Amino acid sequence: MASGNISRVIRGQGRIVINPVNLNAVYPHGGTEVGKTNLCVLAVLGQTLRIDCEGLGEATDVLTRNNQYVFSCFLRGWDDDAVEQLLKPNYVKGAVSGHAVYQEPGAKAPGESSLDRSVILLYVPDDLIHVPAMLIYRGIPNWSDGSEFAFQREDEEIGLPLAVDCLRDDDDKILKIGRFADLVPSLS
Repeated sequence: MASGNISRVIRGQGRIVINPVNLNAVYPHGGTEVGKTNLCVLAVLGQTLRIDCEGLGEATDVLTRNNQYVFSCFLRGWDDDAVEQLLKPNYVKGAVSGHAVYQEPGAKAPGESSLDRSVILLYVPDDLIHVPAMLIYRGIPNWSDGSEFAFQREDEEIGLPLAVDCLRDDDDKILKIGRFADLVPSLS
């Protein structure tokens, strides 16, 4: 998970929903709840470009940064069917238990496009009044860089680290952050 600047962290418990279709509808808004999270990080990876004037020896302009974002969270109490849908094609349903089974290599070869795995992702905070919600119009879910899976029996809660690359959708939208009520018309 990204660390450092705490202004990037939404510290509010909430739920992650994939592929909602109508934010006016009852939760999960026509989508599938993947799991719960206690905090989310939206890392802004785009950089501005400072233009210096040689004659003045100072900046005369700053070019707008590119739109590169990665959303990450730690899923708790995830739903096997939703994770299978979220992290396809590497997750499949176990033949005996019916629970998600992760397999490598998946059906994709390194270097292939992952656009067919993209989802609409919605973070719905438990406190809709005081905590902002987030809507990602086209996200490609992956493991967080450096993710580790600990198989131990201690006090640590089992969870699933998730990172989502945020891309521009067909309507030139990337993401929205704000109170849930203000996001409601965003899927039309």
